[in-house]
Amino acid sequence: MYSYIIGKIKQIKDHHLIIENNGIGYSINTSSNSINSVVMNEETTLYTSLYVREDILSLFGFSSVLELELFEILIKISGVGPKAALSILSLADVNTLKYSIFNGDSKFIAQASGIGKKTAEKIIIELKDKIKDDFIGTESTSFVHREDSKLDFVTEALAALGFNPNEARMILKGIDTANLSEDELIKLALKKIGS
Repeated sequence: MYSYIIGKIKQIKDHHLIIENNGIGYSINTSSNSINSVVMNEETTLYTSLYVREDILSLFGFSSVLELELFEILIKISGVGPKAALSILSLADVNTLKYSIFNGDSKFIAQASGIGKKTAEKIIIELKDKIKDDFIGTESTSFVHREDSKLDFVTEALAALGFNPNEARMILKGIDTANLSEDELIKLALKKIGS
């Protein structure tokens, strides 16, 4: 029904945005990634999906088409509703999520709120073949895996210090991790959190 909405962000809440277009405020459910990519009172494009069930009519929107596409694939899996899909999409960016599915990393997927080990394994079984073309022939899969392991370690370390794992991941996303050790990453992340 709606493909996208262009408007100004008028309110930002947890997994929720209000975007104003032509004097109408649209209530949009979204992921942490999309929330972190928008700025209050700035014009933004959100790619949308209208979710309709018996007594539910909800609008979901994302800052990228790739995130919208993964959301729509996830909610087609039995046992994965829109809230669970948003929780999965809030774990990491789309490429990292797809790589985790491709690698069969159910432990990572199961970190999402409302997703147990069995559901995470089901997601991997159902999606692995659909996304394998994204990774076949890539030169840097082992490098990506090493970088993911490093980021996982740093995220866990920050969580142990009392920081929200999702916030820690968002902070780490803005840091060029390639030439930094895990200790250097932790120090830099703490500096960013404190600023």
